[in-house]
Amino acid sequence: MRLASFLISTIIGSAVFPAGPLGATGLYDDLPSFFSMPDTARVLFIRHTECDLGGWRASLLTGGFTVRPARRFELRFDLQFPAVRRPHEIAYGVGDMLLRTATRISGDTLNASGLFLRFDLRIPSGSKGLRPFSNGSFEGEAGLEVRVARGAFAVQGALLHTLAGETSHGTDFVNERHFTLAASVGIPVPRVLTMRVSAFFMGFNGGDARSVFLLSIERELSRQLVLALTGAFETGNEGARAFDSCASIAFMYRFPPRPVTPPPDSDQP
Repeated sequence: MRLASFLISTIIGSAVFPAGPLGATGLYDDLPSFFSMPDTARVLFIRHTECDLGGWRASLLTGGFTVRPARRFELRFDLQFPAVRRPHEIAYGVGDMLLRTATRISGDTLNASGLFLRFDLRIPSGSKGLRPFSNGSFEGEAGLEVRVARGAFAVQGALLHTLAGETSHGTDFVNERHFTLAASVGIPVPRVLTMRVSAFFMGFNGGDARSVFLLSIERELSRQLVLALTGAFETGNEGARAFDSCASIAFMYRFPPRPVTPPPDSDQP
């Protein structure tokens, strides 16, 4: 009941009670969910995010799911619901859809380690009036992702090249062809939680750049439910970056449940 009440209040709060106006200019990407959970299960998630740029703020509700129709292939779909306060109005609605795919070229069958071919697509389901959460044009990117798992440690990295459907360059809004270099390291804290440190660098064709740094704390509430708290800050050209700082809370639900791992002294196989 407490979890259901929290989710309901989060949905209502993000759509009706945004914290203030948003001054971001570059396009927003759900970077806390950039890397899929290395797994063979299906995953549902819901994330509430508060963004800030120069004292202006906005709220964002993101929902998504990951399916794995084949052993080597995973597909993730995200949908954003932003709420932006303008000087004389509150704008809210559906932002852009994000479609992400990864195909394992080599590696283990658990998708925890290996080399993946990755394709991402931004589908213009929102209006330009909801920038930075939508831009009204298609945007596609492709590249490689690598995953390395050593015991409880997990390292992920990606190099992607993005083609912008509608380009723009200037101090007010930057959206051009660019590349993304991303890395994430998961560090377990025994019997408690997992700390994840991530970094992203985006270099634009016109010379602009943005860097984003994230720190996430993940806690397994059960074999199926994971709670994640994330904080992030961004640096780079003002016209390219999407926020100064942001904080989010997310719940991820995996099915089937994570298998029970026998203790070291167990006689079970």
